[in-house]
Amino acid sequence: MTREFLSSVVDALGFSANEPARNPGPDRKKRALSSYSTDEWSRQIGVLDRVGLTLPLYGRLLEHGKCARLPAPVIAALEQRRRDNAQRMSGMLITFGQAATALRQADVRFVCVKGFSLIPEYLTESWQRHQIDFDLLVAHEDILRAQKALEQIGYRLTAVDGDERRLRIPVSRPLAHNAYLYKPQEGAAIELHSEFWETEAKALPMRSPHDVFALAEMHTTGFVSFLRLARHHIFLYQILHVYRHFLGSWARMLWLYEIAAYLDRYQDDDAFWLEVRELLSSDAHLANAAALVILCAQNLFACPLPLALEDICTLPAGSPVRLWIDRYAQRWLLTDMPGNKLNLLLHWHFFSDRPAWRRHLAKRLAPIGNRPVLCEGIEQNATKSLAYVIANLRFQVARIGHHLRSGAELLFAGIAWKIHLHLDHAALSPNELRRGES
Repeated sequence: MTREFLSSVVDALGFSANEPARNPGPDRKKRALSSYSTDEWSRQIGVLDRVGLTLPLYGRLLEHGKCARLPAPVIAALEQRRRDNAQRMSGMLITFGQAATALRQADVRFVCVKGFSLIPEYLTESWQRHQIDFDLLVAHEDILRAQKALEQIGYRLTAVDGDERRLRIPVSRPLAHNAYLYKPQEGAAIELHSEFWETEAKALPMRSPHDVFALAEMHTTGFVSFLRLARHHIFLYQILHVYRHFLGSWARMLWLYEIAAYLDRYQDDDAFWLEVRELLSSDAHLANAAALVILCAQNLFACPLPLALEDICTLPAGSPVRLWIDRYAQRWLLTDMPGNKLNLLLHWHFFSDRPAWRRHLAKRLAPIGNRPVLCEGIEQNATKSLAYVIANLRFQVARIGHHLRSGAELLFAGIAWKIHLHLDHAALSPNELRRGES
């Protein structure tokens, strides 16, 4: 039911009124949103909240005057979420402004990435976007000074993962899986990144741009002004953000929708897309990552493809990427968190170093010693409470169950994947085979 419902939402958010998603896939069932009852919406709206599409969907329904087709209680629930998230994001903007002021006073060079830097180009209104933290790209030599400045206003370091540092103002309770996401956020969380590309950086090197701070531009959201990336760097960062999660376990569909919406809104800006193409063409790894992400966005939301990016996104005959997008992308994307492992079917394609691929595969299949915590940055006293101990135990058991279920799903999907690869390869003509291999 979840996949069917999310499929209906994706169809409603599509950008080509007369054309379905690029490939509906074998598991997609066509059903109009208006056909779902109030009870069905009630059971599924929590999933829609977690994938991030509730408010963009409501925004589109309002824009096109289609809300009346939904049951009145559903419209009321959507409107409540709009009001609550508008208030929540206003509070987060105040918090973000305080952090930005502290960093500027400490002479830290930083730019805001994602979050408020995407408004209004990627989503037109801040209430349409749900987020839980702030992401900042910080000059490498300023990272420790940035941490110290944030600690002076109440943040505490919760984790260090390579070049990424996560800080949070301590909270008193964890957020449950089924919690209502639009209440005012307790505490605040910030991720400090000192590299444009940091995930699997050694095994999957990328030629990241080195002029991001020089080309950064001033941007204002509400009453807060801050530096953000240049336009073409923002688009690249969005691509790499989704790709980073593709190499992980789960990607929020909101992120792909933002990319699709941007492609649709600025499809005729030829000069800009030529600039993006030059950036992506500078490195084969960047081009491969971009093709995967852009084609996934197009597969889901039927967004247009700018002419300048056609060569980047035209995959050779027999490409495993094209096969995976056609047959597995929606099965991986149309899921509730924490997702599944079907993306592992394609990961090997991006690793040229076999030992690095095997290490990556082992870490993803059995993440022993790398267990996620129920809540980073929770107050020390709260972790000792019986309620937290029980909640954390349930969380760890659920994670074990997730790895067992998704591992079994991957095992059976892997058999079908090999068959599809063989049949796809066998169907190619000798000339197509030579072109694909080249």
